[in-house]
Amino acid sequence: MIIFKEPIADKELRGHVIKVEVVPNQESCRVLCFIEPNCVSINFGPKRKEKYKCELNNATEESKPVAMLHKKMDYIYLGIEVKRWTVEYQYV
Repeated sequence: MIIFKEPIADKELRGHVIKVEVVPNQESCRVLCFIEPNCVSINFGPKRKEKYKCELNNATEESKPVAMLHKKMDYIYLGIEVKRWTVEYQYV
């Protein structure tokens, strides 16, 4: 299961953008990241003409070597966290 971590305001991850789209809202940007196999974070840009800039990244702020967040006003950075499903079997 993939979930997004808490948004970080006024920040972006540079140098790791793999795709740029124009979207109507943040949820649409998140969906694009879910369906892009290499996407592990997004930079979500400010509203322009009723649309937002959605940048899909192939790294997170935790990637090695260190990928750094940079200040960018009116942007939001969101990294994803992969949660593993655990299945428990009961035999009767």
